[in-house]
Amino acid sequence: MRGKTMKFMLYNVEGLSIPVEAEPGRPFKFNCSEEECGKSVTIEGVILPVSEDEFAVVLNAAIDENPDFKAIEEIKARKYIFKGKVNGVETVLPAETFEDFAKRFIEAVDSVLLLR
Repeated sequence: MRGKTMKFMLYNVEGLSIPVEAEPGRPFKFNCSEEECGKSVTIEGVILPVSEDEFAVVLNAAIDENPDFKAIEEIKARKYIFKGKVNGVETVLPAETFEDFAKRFIEAVDSVLLLR
C-alpha cells in the first residue's frame, strides 16, 4: 500500500530553499530549471523520517556549510531529512513539511507575513 505524497521544503540545495513533492520513504526525482531556480538543479533521493537528534545534526551541518540558512534553526517540527544526490553529489539536507513551514510563520509573533 502506498503512502501519501506530501509537500516539503528542502534547505541549502545548492544554496537554495526548494519546494518538492515526495512520499516519505520512497525515492523521487525533481528537476528545477535555470529559469525557475536561477541555476539548473537535479534532486534525486528520499525524504526520511528521523529523530529530533538526527535532524539537529543535519540542520547544524547545513548551517555550518552555509550561514545564510541560520534562520532555519527556528524549525520546530524536526521530523524529516533528505538523503540523496543534488546535481550528482551525495548529500543530506534538512527538510520540513509545507504544513509545518506554514505553521512556523503563522505562529511567529515577531514576523510579518506579506501576501501578494
